[in-house]
Amino acid sequence: MFKKLRFKTEFLVSYLKQKYIYVLIGLLFGSSIFISRNYILSLYNSALFSTKTIGVEGLYTFSILPEEIVNQISFGLTVNTENDKPILSPLVKSYTVQNNNKDYIFDLNQNIFWQNGKKFTAYDVNYQIANIDFIPLSANQLKIHLDTDQEKNFSPILTAISKPLFKKNLIGLGQYKIKEITYQDGYVNTLKLKSLDTQKPNIYYHFYSNEKDLISAYKLGNVDEIEISSLPTEFNDWTKTKITQKIKTGQKYSAVFLNTQKLNNKQLRQALAYATPKTNDKNDRCLGPISPGSWAYNTTIKEYNYNPTRAQELFDKNKITKINLSVNDRRLLSKAEEIKNAWQNDLHIETIITFESQVNQDYDALLTYAGMPHDPDQYLFWHSTQTKTNLTKLNNPRIDKLLEEGRQTTDFQERKQIYQDFQRYLLEESPAIFLSYPTTYTISRVK
Repeated sequence: MFKKLRFKTEFLVSYLKQKYIYVLIGLLFGSSIFISRNYILSLYNSALFSTKTIGVEGLYTFSILPEEIVNQISFGLTVNTENDKPILSPLVKSYTVQNNNKDYIFDLNQNIFWQNGKKFTAYDVNYQIANIDFIPLSANQLKIHLDTDQEKNFSPILTAISKPLFKKNLIGLGQYKIKEITYQDGYVNTLKLKSLDTQKPNIYYHFYSNEKDLISAYKLGNVDEIEISSLPTEFNDWTKTKITQKIKTGQKYSAVFLNTQKLNNKQLRQALAYATPKTNDKNDRCLGPISPGSWAYNTTIKEYNYNPTRAQELFDKNKITKINLSVNDRRLLSKAEEIKNAWQNDLHIETIITFESQVNQDYDALLTYAGMPHDPDQYLFWHSTQTKTNLTKLNNPRIDKLLEEGRQTTDFQERKQIYQDFQRYLLEESPAIFLSYPTTYTISRVK
């Protein structure tokens, strides 16, 4: 036994004498790998799951985060297409309509799972929509019932259920899972999203209260991508920076809303519309409250292009001497000055600009941004009964009737004709001067 042990020892010593260089290199290499294993693992994960850092302007609670963020985390029973027509989401296999359009029966797909691994069922649908009941018939079948006290149909229902669904602790159904969320003064401060698809990067959102802070964050290297409404000239000289310009026609628009109780003459409102300067670029010119990408958009509505002569003709019969132009967004102040100069020069109206962060319902004219819902239903914004959301206080029986019919009609072609008529009559009544869609600039770092 001792002879064998001595032989092995002598053999090992002899081997080490001949190969000590290789053995030493191996030990050094192995030790360095062991010591730096965490760093190497970090690099591997970074390569496998790269992180995209994005700065976002605005104060948001989780419930009002931008659609482009929330839609990555989860989705609803339907999703909206490019032309705002709702289609079934991956959650739903099919649906039928029963009981004179009062009941919608949804058959759900059985292979859908929440991000925590639990199976999605009809009992998980937790929408809270007035006068609409969500009744699970089984784990895989859901009934959506319009309350019996609702005598009419509610055709925007399929768009209403496109809102993304969540379980407790913000667990969703999408390709991105919330890894961490922090708040400051009740608003989202940072949001870390983990990609469940190895081909897509993780995303880290930072939120800033104003555009100035957002731009500073990019300059300091705190974020690698931002979206801003105006482009500082200095960015044109930045190397390794990509600038992408985009006109957003489907989310919001700028307009001058006119108080129809104070400015109660249609021809006066039309005169103000013709006397208001507008962009000549048809790509970002807004003509009405429905997106040009919508299936219900009317391409033949009145345009009210800048025409001082026509404005003067209408104004001569319906003169006023003074008007207050309210603004609630600082980004629109330069446009307000342009409008003021035109109204004063073309119509000789004393125009006073006032900045108010909160909308005063007693305004004369209000320059602001307004949102565009996916469904063409505009009942909340223009119907005479909607005193809290009808900014212009418009009261027009014909328009009221069209708005009522639009949300009660389920036939697609009939709805389309109703909303095309609505746009035509609304523009003729001129309760608002539609201006433009916002242009945004995406600034991103090129690595």
